Amino acid sequence: MEIVELPDLANGRKRPGRIDTIVIHSMAQYLDTEPYDMGAYDFLKSVGLSAHALIDPSGCILRCADDDALAFHAKGHNTRSLGVEILVPGLHTYSSFLCAIAQRDWYTMPQYHATVDLVRWWLDKHHLTPRAVKTHSNLSPGRKRDPGEGFPYSEFLKEIANL
Repeated sequence: MEIVELPDLANGRKRPGRIDTIVIHSMAQYLDTEPYDMGAYDFLKSVGLSAHALIDPSGCILRCADDDALAFHAKGHNTRSLGVEILVPGLHTYSSFLCAIAQRDWYTMPQYHATVDLVRWWLDKHHLTPRAVKTHSNLSPGRKRDPGEGFPYSEFLKEIANL
């Protein structure tokens, strides 16, 4: 697992409770914003959001917050969850992002395997079962769509269960 430590997006805020959920997200690798385009990390920072990790298309895990940090990634679930963002390759508007995550295999295989490795590591480290893993759309149905219909969530759950 290749891990790169980035400056803490959680700004030192500590989690008040125990971790019982791991949330799988997706977001654009680069966002088409005005007046200029932004990378995912910079975008999250600019809007006051955060995740514990981003996984870029090469499969590199970009750590943005320690596990004990309070990251803002899933409204109503932040105090007890870890969040990972799988970055959809390329530059996207919100509309093109939604179209991309609806397509099968929008992610790269290195990303998929890095996500499996990271989630397995978190499950082991925090003594959780695969039942603790949720998608953002599971937690906020009708409001959030990520990681999208194109992400093989059922297969992913089977793979992380093969510890």
